[in-house]
Amino acid sequence: MRILLTGHLGYIGTVAVPLFESHGHEVVGLDTDLYRGSTFGPAVGRAQDIKNLALDIRDVTPDHLAGFDVVAHLAGLSNDPLGNLNPPVTDDINADAAIHLAKMAKRAGVPKFIFSSTCSNYGAAGDEFIDESAAFNPVTPYGRSKVKAEQLLIPMADEKFSPVLMRSSTAFGLSPRIRFDLVINNLTAWAFATGDILLKSDGTPWRPVVHIEDIARAFLAVAEAPREKVHLEAFNVGATQENYRVRELAEIVREVIPNTKIRIADGA
Repeated sequence: MRILLTGHLGYIGTVAVPLFESHGHEVVGLDTDLYRGSTFGPAVGRAQDIKNLALDIRDVTPDHLAGFDVVAHLAGLSNDPLGNLNPPVTDDINADAAIHLAKMAKRAGVPKFIFSSTCSNYGAAGDEFIDESAAFNPVTPYGRSKVKAEQLLIPMADEKFSPVLMRSSTAFGLSPRIRFDLVINNLTAWAFATGDILLKSDGTPWRPVVHIEDIARAFLAVAEAPREKVHLEAFNVGATQENYRVRELAEIVREVIPNTKIRIADGA
């Protein structure tokens, strides 16, 4: 297939590109390369070599998307502090621009649109396990923006246009465009750099976690799946057994990195 991957130069995208190519797909990227200064290691790898439309998703037209079998939309603002800094911009990019991209894809005749949503849609959901039928209760501008995008995407579905909603757990893992704001990556970085595993809360909040390679594999599976298996479906990307309290994640990091100790930040 010919697949357009937005955000291909980001945290997950740089891992997804070689995976998609290894399955024989032609991958074209769409990324402004905002985080070009955040490369972790000597090079970004294959994601930097593929064709890049180098556009803001708000500027995409149907002509840009003609001939693609799938649009996999990873691009967006995915950091809670960033979202809190300017909620209207988060809403503009994560919701309004995502819908603009979907409309352009539909006009261009792209049959499948895979949207990178989030388990943050469920927000404050208590201690019970939930599935894709659970009610939304987002507590951040980021979560609210993804809920809005989902709600606007669903009515666009028809016999020729198939949206799929991917609600990923909190990602972790190594990437050429690493993110250190994600809980496991953050705890690991603190431990390695300082010897302290710094908790910014009392450690009781729950976090579902999933490796970025598993997220990439989930997107690939949906891209390759028959329409009738995934049309207008929402998928929680993660596993029930991979739900942890933050304190449990800190203990795992402590076991892996010797001579470290857990510390709760002042005021947490």
